[in-house]
Amino acid sequence: MKSVLLASTILLAATGAGLAADAVASDPVVSAYSWTGFYAGVHGGYAWGSGDGPYPDAAGVRFETAYPEAQGGLLGAQIGYNYQWGSFVLGLEGDLSYSWADGSSRINIFPAGTDNGGYNETEFTYLASITGRAGYAFDRTLLYAKGGIGFTRLEMNDYDDPAIFNARGSETLTGWTIGGGVEHALNDKWSVKGEYQFYRFSGDVAVNDPVAFRTYEGDFDVHAIKIGLNYKF
Repeated sequence: MKSVLLASTILLAATGAGLAADAVASDPVVSAYSWTGFYAGVHGGYAWGSGDGPYPDAAGVRFETAYPEAQGGLLGAQIGYNYQWGSFVLGLEGDLSYSWADGSSRINIFPAGTDNGGYNETEFTYLASITGRAGYAFDRTLLYAKGGIGFTRLEMNDYDDPAIFNARGSETLTGWTIGGGVEHALNDKWSVKGEYQFYRFSGDVAVNDPVAFRTYEGDFDVHAIKIGLNYKF
């Protein structure tokens, strides 16, 4: 009887050990997500911008001050590359957004600051940037900051009277940009992101009318919020 009980105990122990080994072997092995690689995607968002600058005439005499502003939607695409060391991620990204941003504002006489009866219409037709990205990955979630060079096309129309077109001008401006955001990988290929980006553009926009020449001289700042979808190759 004792030998039967001993044999039964050994058999049950061996069976239990085998089942435990099978359970361990059947557990899936989850590998950490890697952000390394090329990616491309699309984005949409909203941008708003404003400026404050003088209007000197052809002789360099300041006689008016403009306060251009514009706001509207964005739709664009981006492409880039990331490389991951441990939890740290570095990358390079280029993006281009078509913009529907426009707006109007009053023009004031300098130096009195009074309304001269005219107004300015402004729009920026696109936003673009080439930026470096640096971030910290929590497996599939990446927190990042970005900064680099920004580009835009600023168009301005000036009116002295609502019924009379007076002057217009446009210029491609270059500046700097900085921002940050969060990106989350849905699976090994697709990720979604949300980010904020600030741009500061500097440069002159020549505004010409049939009898005069003047130039807007001032900074133009743009704030943009974007939501995007990326595919990793």
